[in-house]
Amino acid sequence: MPALTGHLEYYKQHGINPVRYDAADPRLHLERRASLYRTLGVTPLAVRGARVLEVAPGTGQNSLYLAAQRPASLTLVEPNPAGLRDIAAVYASSPNAVRPEVVACRLEEFEAAEPFDLVVCENWLGDSDHERGLLRKLGGLVAEGGLLVVTAVSPVGVLPNLLRRALCSRLVSPDDSFAERTAVLSRAFGPHLRTVGGMTRNVTDWVHDNMLNPAYLGVILTVPMVLDDLGGRFDALGTSPRFAADWRWFKSLCGAARDFNRHLLNQYHSELHNFLDHRTVLPARDPGRNRQLEAAALAVAAMLRRCEAGEADWDELETAVRRVLISIGDLPATCSAAIDEFLDAFATPDLAPEAVAELPHFGALFGRETLYLSFEKR
Repeated sequence: MPALTGHLEYYKQHGINPVRYDAADPRLHLERRASLYRTLGVTPLAVRGARVLEVAPGTGQNSLYLAAQRPASLTLVEPNPAGLRDIAAVYASSPNAVRPEVVACRLEEFEAAEPFDLVVCENWLGDSDHERGLLRKLGGLVAEGGLLVVTAVSPVGVLPNLLRRALCSRLVSPDDSFAERTAVLSRAFGPHLRTVGGMTRNVTDWVHDNMLNPAYLGVILTVPMVLDDLGGRFDALGTSPRFAADWRWFKSLCGAARDFNRHLLNQYHSELHNFLDHRTVLPARDPGRNRQLEAAALAVAAMLRRCEAGEADWDELETAVRRVLISIGDLPATCSAAIDEFLDAFATPDLAPEAVAELPHFGALFGRETLYLSFEKR
């Protein structure tokens, strides 16, 4: 598998920090973050008076919620110069928030004198051996009984955006300037993004971070991978979205039955199909069929990575996508219609961004891509 340029190198190359949110109404922004942490089982009192670490906070906007809960200390580890400027600006305009200690270094270089009660790292670590090692390092920074919040990416949920990424090969050339590629892809995908309710990211940042970022193809850190890396020391606490129902009697959750991670994994495999389209919630599906769907989505991701590196022909990607169609034959017809529409567009000579913008079925297909996971350290 070809090596990928990392997020930090790409951000520095272009002087960008494409992780900004629309926080024009600070109250709504804080409510969104409060809702996330509530879903994860992290209440305000779990933060108040705690030692808190956030790694790769980007703009610092999300850390404002943590600061508002009055932790004993808040440490932000961010190596991107553009991110450091954004963090300084965010806290300069929030004079009543707890002032964080901002450490300008990479996680690889960060050392702490003592562990933290809460460690947060979202939308950064991927599936490379190096980054999975960093995930384990994050776990080592959590105190016993402390909490860890990280993100995983569903291969099924990210599939619609992988297909958009494939369309980029038909819309722009690597020889075009960064600004030219940004403009064309914004015209193509801006109308798609406007179909998503609650979207807080602007089109330019989304294009920069998803369609043009080389590291995007390495973000597929799956739930099973996270459990493999952390499960020996941590118990799953919550997820967002909440896909894992648990009807077991609490009195039975003892001894060998007190395996929260295995239960989460079983629920994950029963609900994988629900990550494909954010507009639908379907009954549980046979885990075997969902494993086939996940494998087909992972094959598309791997083939896309090879195609972008010049190691495979784009026709091979089309073949991989058709295997996905086979694995979703029992799902609502809207999913198959969207992927058929993608295949037609992908085969169109001289594809125009306006044609992509107007795709009625594929344009509205977005998956539940990012999954938040909270863990309690044993």
